[in-house]
Amino acid sequence: MTPPLLVFSVAPDASALVELFHRTPLSILGTLDVCLAIAFLSLWRSARDFPVFRAAGLLFGAVCLEQYAEYAYGFEATWPLRCLPVGFVLATGAEALQVPHRRLIRLFWIVILFSLVAGSFPGMAMVRDLPIVLSEPLLAVFVVVGLRRPKTTDRTIAVAFAGLFLIRLTLAPSLRQVLGIKNAISIGGWQWPLTGSALTLLGAVTLAVFVGELIRDRRDRQRLMTEVEAARAIQQMIIPEEQISVPGFEVRSVYRPFGELGGDFFQLVPLVDGSMLIAIGDVSGKGVSAAMLVSLLVGSLHTLMESTDSPAELMAGLNRRVLGRSRGGFTTCLIVRVEAKGQCTMANAGHPAAYRNGSEVDSEFGLPLGISADAHYVETVLTLHPGDQLTLLTDGVVEARSAAGELFGFERTASIAKQSAEAIADAARAFGQDDDITVLTIARAGAQGW
Repeated sequence: MTPPLLVFSVAPDASALVELFHRTPLSILGTLDVCLAIAFLSLWRSARDFPVFRAAGLLFGAVCLEQYAEYAYGFEATWPLRCLPVGFVLATGAEALQVPHRRLIRLFWIVILFSLVAGSFPGMAMVRDLPIVLSEPLLAVFVVVGLRRPKTTDRTIAVAFAGLFLIRLTLAPSLRQVLGIKNAISIGGWQWPLTGSALTLLGAVTLAVFVGELIRDRRDRQRLMTEVEAARAIQQMIIPEEQISVPGFEVRSVYRPFGELGGDFFQLVPLVDGSMLIAIGDVSGKGVSAAMLVSLLVGSLHTLMESTDSPAELMAGLNRRVLGRSRGGFTTCLIVRVEAKGQCTMANAGHPAAYRNGSEVDSEFGLPLGISADAHYVETVLTLHPGDQLTLLTDGVVEARSAAGELFGFERTASIAKQSAEAIADAARAFGQDDDITVLTIARAGAQGW
């Protein structure tokens, strides 16, 4: 009687081992998913501006737990762990395709939580498939959005999620029963789960796609940084850093860009007859294109000065040079020639008016540069008496904005226009700098002892 008893006691263990053997692919997939989770989360640590890495890392971290649990306990016993990856699948797809309002995907966790709580009651087993069933339409939307985009990366991701959309139908027992499909394929006695295998394959594909996208992004950023550094170097060369000395006048300048590359510019050029030419302007837009246009304007100004020192003629020449090169933008500019005896001749191309002793100078405004070939510029003449101060500035002063959204405005600007260039710039910056700030002051020597 002993041998039969021994056979009876060993049989259940052998059966369990055979079942584990059949489920071996789950442990293999779980290990691969662990590797994918580590890879995605490691990439996220070094590229925090790619949140899709974090979402994918959490997804495959949850999937590997599901795979290992199913390997140890079987498919039916691990239904709670099958719910968790659903939320991360949606989050990964939304981040990968940059779906608008993708933060609303977080609300889907309410469905998952409901399924986990309600499904734990014996009479509510039907809600266990709810997250999987409800997530399918959202995945279908992601696929359609990605396929309609022209970018190859988005289409590749959409195709991958289309395959996942079809395979995920095998996750819900109710859907498997309706469609008459199995959840696994038997190869050499090993049961390879369709959903787990597809998800791991999807992870490998998306990892390659996302890494390629990261490399392209970093390469583009490096190229942009190189361009910015080159543009900044050019800008530093063309914006005067030292205050110039002109007999009979005190000239002060302050230039405070709002970003890495400013769109403001100014030039202070002493002339051989003892007078000086002053130009101040503001290029619409920011960045490298604005900096390049500034360099074009400054270079053109010096070239034109070889043949004329008339502000109106210089302005007309600058307008001709930038026509068709502003890429839909424009440039405001104010050019002033200040003679040794205090006579000032100025031309204005849509730039904020100059101030004399705190009062706005009444001058005629022409069109900004780069808008029309028929733009006409008229010269305004005034005289700086001993002790007078002429103040030129860009709209970064007038348009300084407080935290409450209030503009600095023309009244405040006029009230401080007789102060030093540094004081004017500091006042606008303290109020709330919202653009490049440039201020020039030209004071004629007088009773104050200049």
